[in-house]
Amino acid sequence: MPNAGRTARTLSVVTALGLVATISAQAHLVEDFGVRRGAPAHISLSTGFNGFVGAGIKKIQVDGVQMDAFCIDPFTMALRSSPGYKFVPLTKAPESPFTLRASEATEISDLWAMFYNPGMKENKAAGLQLAIWEIVGGDDFSVIGKDYGASLMLAALRSYSGPGAGLIALTGPGQDYVVLTPPGQGDESTPTPRPHSTPTPTPHSTATPHSTPTPTPTPTSTPCPTRPPGPPPTPPPGPTPPPHSVPDGGSTFPLFAFAIMALLAINKIGYLVPAFTRVQTRR
Repeated sequence: MPNAGRTARTLSVVTALGLVATISAQAHLVEDFGVRRGAPAHISLSTGFNGFVGAGIKKIQVDGVQMDAFCIDPFTMALRSSPGYKFVPLTKAPESPFTLRASEATEISDLWAMFYNPGMKENKAAGLQLAIWEIVGGDDFSVIGKDYGASLMLAALRSYSGPGAGLIALTGPGQDYVVLTPPGQGDESTPTPRPHSTPTPTPHSTATPHSTPTPTPTPTSTPCPTRPPGPPPTPPPGPTPPPHSVPDGGSTFPLFAFAIMALLAINKIGYLVPAFTRVQTRR
């Protein structure tokens, strides 16, 4: 939608955002080929725009893959081709102050589930787009004249209790879009990292390996030595047995006295023999 102030501000940052997007792993190139199925509608915005716009299913390509989309940002000019888009939840698009609340995101998902069909009629496609803009813009958006059944669609939401469609938003430098969530696609917004303490690993006790018991060998019986052939050997002589008539301590003193008397007698005889010899010599 034409908005001189916001359009100028958006275009002024397209170049800078494009340079950043080319090096971002999450950046996608979005090409907008306009409304493929819809009708012109007369709308008025609180920003001052009042005029006719194309309302309906938009044909876009994301990195060369064609998708059906609806615009969820009537306050921003669409760009023919722009890099730097990200897939985010509906509650993170479009830009503030028009970022969707959870209840509004649910209403859009329910509308899509109730009325969207790739081959839906032009008027019905235009009515679905206008109903989505009514939810996004609130009091800042109004339809002048024919609304292609948008008011009836919004009224039908009150009695709808079925599941909503699985939708995701594409947000970037130009208009923001809502599409069916591609397979495997998730939130690509960059959350602010929260500091967290690194948990200290709990030391684990090292299990002592079980020692394998060494089996005790079964003792082999040693064979007894075999006696060599021949006559049996003569046993060596044993020690001399002690004498049987060994005097005890009580007979020691008489023997000792007898020995002394014998010695005295021998000495006396020895003294008499030389004297006898001298007497014979003198004669």
